[in-house]
Amino acid sequence: MMDKEYQVFVRESTGLVKSAGFWDAVSINIANMSIGAALATVGFTLAALPTVAGANLVYASLIAALFAIPQVIVYSTLIRHIPRVGGDYVWLGRALGSKLAWLTNGLIFGFIIESLTYYALIAFAAVFQIESVLPILGINVSLTPIQEVGIGIVFFAVIVLTNILGTKYGIKLMTILTSVSLLGLLIAMAILFIMPKAQVINAVSSLLPPGYTYLSVAHGYSGPFFSMNTILMLLPFFAIYVYPWLNAGPAIATEIKGKNALHWNVPMAFLFSLVFLTLGFEAMYYSLGFNFVTAALSNPNLNGIINFWTVAMVASHNVALSWFIGIASVVWYLAVLAYGAIVVVRYWFALAFDRVWPSLFAYISPRFGTPIYAHTFDLVITAALIAAAGFIYNTFTALYGAVVEAIIYYMVVGIAAIIIATLRYSSFNMGSRSRAILTVFGVLMVGVMAYITYEFLAYPQIWGGNWLAYGVELGAVILGIIVYLVSRHVNLRKYGIDISVAYTEIPPE
Repeated sequence: MMDKEYQVFVRESTGLVKSAGFWDAVSINIANMSIGAALATVGFTLAALPTVAGANLVYASLIAALFAIPQVIVYSTLIRHIPRVGGDYVWLGRALGSKLAWLTNGLIFGFIIESLTYYALIAFAAVFQIESVLPILGINVSLTPIQEVGIGIVFFAVIVLTNILGTKYGIKLMTILTSVSLLGLLIAMAILFIMPKAQVINAVSSLLPPGYTYLSVAHGYSGPFFSMNTILMLLPFFAIYVYPWLNAGPAIATEIKGKNALHWNVPMAFLFSLVFLTLGFEAMYYSLGFNFVTAALSNPNLNGIINFWTVAMVASHNVALSWFIGIASVVWYLAVLAYGAIVVVRYWFALAFDRVWPSLFAYISPRFGTPIYAHTFDLVITAALIAAAGFIYNTFTALYGAVVEAIIYYMVVGIAAIIIATLRYSSFNMGSRSRAILTVFGVLMVGVMAYITYEFLAYPQIWGGNWLAYGVELGAVILGIIVYLVSRHVNLRKYGIDISVAYTEIPPE
């Protein structure tokens, strides 16, 4: 019979092993922050704004990063004191406690469904990116929707299979993909900073469709260099892609080797992402000019052709470099899928460990040492969503509204940090200094997430505010609540276990 402390959990330890080193832990957060995808798709957002007057992406990135600092500090503090599989799900559940466990599960289900939808779109977008860069390399392809969906599913299936064969293989694959992506981004930025501006302009002119020239596009914008109102309106873009997405490292905290990796993965990933994203925007402004970049990216006829990656490819004037940059632009999407295949499974695992989700999802294969059933389930659901994305991709920005649930989730995690700072769980081993930090920055984090939520809801025409997006997330939250209530009833009646007790105890490692 298990000790009383662990009766409510599936077993006395997770069974997971420490497979992630320092760079692995940093890389999974960098992949989580989707820098490459943001650089490729920012034009779709600029085209949707009511005005791009003063839409300086460099300043917008810096201001968005400033808004993210409270979350960086909250997550860095909590992962030090409560490193558990599932990360912020555990922090949230233990802070809200047994009486609000239904709310915890509603929020985490909504968060997971939003993540799976995003991964499906990323898988399909990876295929779209291939089709975008190949013509620049002299290869013209025309894939049918069925072929695009099939390739997207194969991408994710290979990644999931790698994770099933061994956690260390899945983590290393993710790290390699992220490292290649960063190297490609670094080379692309170097090209745009080093190459003579006239040479870059001539190269980019070759991408422009008939009727457009560099000067005609550049003269299409005559607004200010900076506008705070426009910058603030851009904050949801960075919330969709980059700065709030710091949950990957904490989600695999149990599997991170060494205190340095555990303590510093969140701030290091944040700094890497801040520097690379901001310099990526600055490289475009430096080589092509603010007016041209703003006008081109905000023009629906051009923003599918002109973006950071295509500009760097043609500007390189080198076949090998152009190929590598093109490959790296696609690899960014694969890195996102690779982190997603790891992180969402950890949430399924944590839910199963608390007995909310079937215990099968917490099963660790003796042969591979991985949660094989959780991975298989993840593949099936995401493959179905990839197929659905194949039919709605042309309006994929309509699903931006689904991110509202994730921002609200982060806001409640900020509330959880404040609650944890006032508790006296000896298991937290948290001193007064850490409690003070959590209180102050938890309050700030709540304020930031509330403001970003307001931005999403105040401008639904920009940020995909529609019942497709809102309905999916509302349905997921309701489903999470129902699953918890049914699971609690079944466990209490069948096994005599009240699973709500799990939310009063810290899970074992």
